[in-house]
Amino acid sequence: MNKSLRSMFVVALCAFAGLPAWGAVEVAERVDYLPGAQPDETACAWEASVAVAAVEKSKGAITLAGKTPAISGLNLSLQVAQLKLSRATKGSDYAVVVRGNVTRDGKLLATRDFDGDGSVKNGQPACDALRGIGASIGERAAKWVSRTRFMECRDDCIGIHPDEAIVVGAEILPGNDDAINDTVRNDCHWPTAMVSKLVKAFNDNDPPPRAKLESRPIDVEKYPGRRLVLRVDNVHALGGGGWSGPKWMVMSGELREGNTLVASFESYTNSGRGFTTCKSVDSLSESTSDMIVEWLRSPTLGAKLD
Repeated sequence: MNKSLRSMFVVALCAFAGLPAWGAVEVAERVDYLPGAQPDETACAWEASVAVAAVEKSKGAITLAGKTPAISGLNLSLQVAQLKLSRATKGSDYAVVVRGNVTRDGKLLATRDFDGDGSVKNGQPACDALRGIGASIGERAAKWVSRTRFMECRDDCIGIHPDEAIVVGAEILPGNDDAINDTVRNDCHWPTAMVSKLVKAFNDNDPPPRAKLESRPIDVEKYPGRRLVLRVDNVHALGGGGWSGPKWMVMSGELREGNTLVASFESYTNSGRGFTTCKSVDSLSESTSDMIVEWLRSPTLGAKLD
């Protein structure tokens, strides 16, 4: 069977089995601690509950390493990035952050932090609360892996650098000559205002992102590092509120590292609000910005945002 037919067979087999087209992702049952994160003093091995729940809730998208060989060669590692214990008069509160890294051949393809918290009263076992937190985090990790289309990392790809700033140009690029009119461009100053809105919304996230979004007055398409290339494909915005009919905004974006396409999206927003053209554009921009920020927190290929 040649490579093309073999790939088609794998995709069809995964679709029939209810798996993502890239096959199962292997996860080790052992969950380690990142430097600076202190293991819990209860020593009840609650960490394993994260991996167990991830496998159970993934509907076959994640398997335990060594039990079912992964078709894709993808691996998921889970590490405790933070474990905080706050003691009070009546009990204790736990706050946990677990980092999930998806790799292939040692190259990092995607990463995401999952947080959880729980409380335990004095005299009650802390292990039950910690296992509950772990199971909740594992379930969310399962959803992430099963719904994310990960980048393809070929020979010239070295993987992503999640702690490196994401550079975006000072202006949104036009996807075509008729994407926006002169009012939107010159009177509303939308190409630069939209970038400022995105940068602030992303960097002000709670919890804050591992790496900031930075606006630079450069040709972002030629920038060799980690970059977000944003294009506006169509904006239809008129003043008059609902009396002037529907308004909409269509955008697209690519997250790149070097020559590698890491993630991409297409977005569509509509609204009837705004008594001036600029107010209408601002309303559309607010909704679009929220969607792009949410996508950028956990970017995936081919995302449809609406």
